[in-house]
Amino acid sequence: MTKTSIKSPHPEKYLIADMDKCTGCEACSLACSFIKFREFNPSYACIRILKFEESGVDAPVACQQCEEPRCVEACPRDALVVKPETGILFIDKEACDGCGACAVACTYGAISIHPKSPKKNRVILKCDLCGGDPECIKWCETKAIEFVDASERERIDKARENLLMARKRFEIEHLTPLWKY
Repeated sequence: MTKTSIKSPHPEKYLIADMDKCTGCEACSLACSFIKFREFNPSYACIRILKFEESGVDAPVACQQCEEPRCVEACPRDALVVKPETGILFIDKEACDGCGACAVACTYGAISIHPKSPKKNRVILKCDLCGGDPECIKWCETKAIEFVDASERERIDKARENLLMARKRFEIEHLTPLWKY
């Protein structure tokens, strides 16, 4: 699949987060890391929780399945592709060389590098919505993470806006880009 064909299809559902409901328990991250790597370790997850200690706000961060994804444009190996049957953007592990350009380019800071992967062939962590059945949602006791229909555009846009603000605030408070954190 080429970069120009990324604009279609799109997923029928999107993962959104409500920061007002998130308690920062990291059950979503633990479930993700276990499903993907068979280890309970939030730093191995494709969904992360940004914690703002002073305000008590926690912000779940996962791939937003962007309509015009900057990560795809940044990838020199065309390793980010859409599965035609689901419309879900995922990383083709055979094509990916772990350069991290997608992580740097991600608008939402939702792509990261596995902390224990070697310098060569680093493992990129990016939510693939578990193929359309996100495990994180099943473990979120407060229902802060939802899988909503694409028709709920207003809710999707609002969640994305909140995520952008959380990313910017986090990077300012920590004096580092989110992809490096």
